[in-house]
Amino acid sequence: MTAFTDKVVTVCGEELALFEGGALKEYDKAVFQRVGKYWDELAKIPDYKAWKGYNGRSDVKLELKSNGEVKKIIRNKNQPWSAAFISWVAKQAGAGDHFHYGPSHSVYMVKALREAKKATSKAKKATSKAKFIARRHTQYAPKAGDLIACERRSLEDATFDTYIDFVVAGRFEAHCDFIVGFNEAKTKIITIGGNVGNSVKAKSWPLNSKGHVGDRDPTSSVAGVVCIIECRL
Repeated sequence: MTAFTDKVVTVCGEELALFEGGALKEYDKAVFQRVGKYWDELAKIPDYKAWKGYNGRSDVKLELKSNGEVKKIIRNKNQPWSAAFISWVAKQAGAGDHFHYGPSHSVYMVKALREAKKATSKAKKATSKAKFIARRHTQYAPKAGDLIACERRSLEDATFDTYIDFVVAGRFEAHCDFIVGFNEAKTKIITIGGNVGNSVKAKSWPLNSKGHVGDRDPTSSVAGVVCIIECRL
């Protein structure tokens, strides 16, 4: 592991602990402003300045107790913040200008896929110098610091070869998690992501004999794996 990937693992672990392993939700008193930090960091980029001040309660209607804790959730239409979380982790870990930050996973997924397409079929190895580049999940064994990128459509799966076309057509439903390590037997990888069940949570992904993940997020019936985004920092 590198200094960057070490930091990714550390930052993700700290956020997981802050959200008590997923027990605390985006709108809870202890963490709703933390979600705001993810958005505020993203809002430093001029194209995303509209997100400044957004937080885990911005579009949630709640009935609160006298101490500010949630008594009842009346309505939750909050903007998904999973991409803001990934962008924040990458920034905190020191990705600098190498990562394409955005409020949608498609921002860095499309960039990584386009970098991958610079590779020639003969070379079978990317000529791109990008620090984040897409790999086919059926051919690449993921490691800590990489991202697992999924598409979340129930009727039709986007793939390594078709996801860019999906985005061009205005279909942006996606989710990414950072890989933070393996189980002791090295038969599963562990990821941490934001806005998973309205919280920060870890997932366990089974690996086949070649060290590759399967075609779907093991916690979802609809999320198909588009690619692994390899971290080369």
